[in-house]
Amino acid sequence: MSESWFLNLETVYAVTGAVLFVFAVMTFRDKGNRHRYGSGLFWLLLAVAFGFGGVLPHWVTGMLVLVMVGIDGLKRVSIGSYDETKHEQQVEHASRLKNKIFLPVIAIPMVTFIFALAFRIAGLDSSAVNRAALIGLVVGGIVAMILALRITGSTTRTLFQEGRRLNDAIGSLSLLPQLLASLGVIFTAAKVGNLIAGGIQSIVPENSLFLLVLANCVGMTVFTIVMGNSFAAFPVIASGVLVPLIVKPFGVDPAMVAILTLTAGSSGTLMTPMGANFNIVPTALLNMKDQYGVIKFQLPFALTIWSFHVLLMWILIKTL
Repeated sequence: MSESWFLNLETVYAVTGAVLFVFAVMTFRDKGNRHRYGSGLFWLLLAVAFGFGGVLPHWVTGMLVLVMVGIDGLKRVSIGSYDETKHEQQVEHASRLKNKIFLPVIAIPMVTFIFALAFRIAGLDSSAVNRAALIGLVVGGIVAMILALRITGSTTRTLFQEGRRLNDAIGSLSLLPQLLASLGVIFTAAKVGNLIAGGIQSIVPENSLFLLVLANCVGMTVFTIVMGNSFAAFPVIASGVLVPLIVKPFGVDPAMVAILTLTAGSSGTLMTPMGANFNIVPTALLNMKDQYGVIKFQLPFALTIWSFHVLLMWILIKTL
């Protein structure tokens, strides 16, 4: 089935780039931002990478990323002024809108689910369904913006101003997931997993199932802590450790041990600042004094969850 422009991921990236371009222009004009030129340039370069990444040579995109890293390294990306409403006005708006304010938030996952479900019902392959989910996410965002404008009676300028405020609160960390995903691809291509497997084999006896399971979960969690999310770490550990040392020798169900390995690694996401989406961004948005407060709170729960994963995988392999 040929894709229309509407169902093309390049359109999704172009829309994202357009929003970032608006943020960049508003930042350049924000005299309340003491680093408005550096901040504006950062978001402008990111807008170009998203909007034209499909047609730019790879080396140009790489140079854009390096320049952005340099700008952030020089601490030239900062928050500005946003003409926020006073606390009394916020309370008045909240009492007037009540639960209707949640409708735009609910619209985003609903539209995303509808898009993915429609592609699934149409009998398309999993890659098309995944693509539909991303397209639905963007459409859901647009629907949410329209609903927010209708419900609140605000202006488009206020919409983008508030979007810029949240974007600036996250700052350069918004670039981290893409960089970490790229790092996972590099590690897999470099066969880092094979090096880890070699180290495990030199220490752990081949017939020691529990120690192999423990090493598999430790490796997955450590890599997740380094890369920020278990999806980036999984290909490295699965190809280098899980399959050659556990799946093949013990003849276990790969689907069962794969999902347990993945979710064991997810406990590592709770313990690392590299998982910026989950652990650092909330502290910025909530203005928490302790930057690592979320991680400190999650740590005992993460270790407990991880321990149960190790025991569960070992028991299931032994009994099934």
